[in-house]
Amino acid sequence: MDRNEKNIVMKNNIIIKAKYNISTLENRIFLMLLYKLQKNNDDVIKCEISHEEFKTIIKKKQTSSIDSISNLLVNLRKQSIYFKDEEGWGEYGFINGFKYIKSRKTFKIEASKEIHTYIKNYLDTGYTPINLAIFFGLINPNAQRFYDLLRLWSGTKSIINYKVDDLKELLMIEGKYDRYNDFKRRIVVPAIKELNETGYFDIDFKENKVGRKVDSIDFIVQDLDKRKYFSKDDVINEIPNSMLEDVVIPYDERDSENQDIISLYSNDIDQLDRKDIFVPDESVFTTGTLRSFKLDFKSIDFKNQYMEKAFNDAVMITFDKDNVESIKAVSYKFFKGTLDNKIIEYRIEEQQDIKHRQEMEMLW
Repeated sequence: MDRNEKNIVMKNNIIIKAKYNISTLENRIFLMLLYKLQKNNDDVIKCEISHEEFKTIIKKKQTSSIDSISNLLVNLRKQSIYFKDEEGWGEYGFINGFKYIKSRKTFKIEASKEIHTYIKNYLDTGYTPINLAIFFGLINPNAQRFYDLLRLWSGTKSIINYKVDDLKELLMIEGKYDRYNDFKRRIVVPAIKELNETGYFDIDFKENKVGRKVDSIDFIVQDLDKRKYFSKDDVINEIPNSMLEDVVIPYDERDSENQDIISLYSNDIDQLDRKDIFVPDESVFTTGTLRSFKLDFKSIDFKNQYMEKAFNDAVMITFDKDNVESIKAVSYKFFKGTLDNKIIEYRIEEQQDIKHRQEMEMLW
């Protein structure tokens, strides 16, 4: 895959926080599967990946044959991924099965129900933008996992802390590397080195001890990749039509660091009388969805320039994703989720701009 292409997976944060241990090639296939499922605007649990597409992520001829790819898919089907909820870890599969269709030279792959649900519901739970061009270039499987785990927070934090035991659990290596120095030498250092070598990260780390034992690691991260893939001025030519979605700073409503931003959004303005709600462009809605919009966003002042930008971005993304000219009932849920995220994104930008102006006024 061309390194300059902006092919992005909005990876559900629940998947990122899962624990699993698969090979580099299996992880590339898994991400390609997520990309295909998310790209399809339907509820079909299956997708097709052509042999030629597999060759773009599996470079070596000896591992990119039909038989070799089939073996990789068999292994992926046998592997487990574990998702955690309030009751503990649950074990699930990556895929249910696959079939090679000789006439079309494609693999038809059926995802597990859980994977399909999470990739489709990423707007409901929070997500992280994963750049396929970078991810597919990573060779070390631990670098792949660290890419996800650090990018999960790199939009909101410059220092990202993980406990050593938690990292081992997520990587499913709890029984290995009893000595921290071995874990550091074999896992952490090679992964961080490879991420830095991509040119998209500048990462250092600091160990935190409890007594004489290293308990956690502070990763000092500069994420140099974009977190959105078109400009605020609607310059979108660099993105394939199939991926015309914005990428926002990931958030998880349980994360206390983001509660202030979410509160700014929720408690934006005193409740407005519904008949007086300003809608930047009523013509983009049908009668039914206009009513839903006014009910759902009655507390947002869209006369505010930042909120108007959020509205316009969400409309554009919805139009391009569904190839429509008005937001009807079938498109409204996606539009609402996109606008929710855009409001939070532009609230952050507004607060940053206010802070910058205040700092400049102090200098003068």
